[in-house]
Amino acid sequence: MLQPFETYFKSLAGSWTLKREISTGEIFIGKAVFESTSSTVFLMREEGDLTLSNGQVIQASRNWYWHLINASSLEITYDEARVEDYHLIEFSKGDTSWNGIAYHLCGADYYSGEYKFSEESFEIIQTVKGPKKDYIVSSIYSK
Repeated sequence: MLQPFETYFKSLAGSWTLKREISTGEIFIGKAVFESTSSTVFLMREEGDLTLSNGQVIQASRNWYWHLINASSLEITYDEARVEDYHLIEFSKGDTSWNGIAYHLCGADYYSGEYKFSEESFEIIQTVKGPKKDYIVSSIYSK
């Protein structure tokens, strides 16, 4: 049986393996570490190797803050104070996963995110469209 989203949120603590594929040919392999900063906030740090479409490999990292808003909502921001929002996701319970969709504009570019959380993994698919961007980013996080 699928656990409540609040319980699932708390189980994010710790290290996850991460594989990210970008439709333009880049691949990121690394890890994501969730550290609690309060009972409802995680600092999530991604770090690993990004292989560019030309084969060059560079080290990359990124920080995000994941805020549990209520029993079925999650806000992801660039900073802990929630000044710079990224996505606010309302989750619905499926048979074996929690699913959500979120959107935001970054300049003239439109970001659409699909989130799917199951017991041992979660997947985020970002579709980015706009005058300067046109790609899909698929990320799989596994325990």
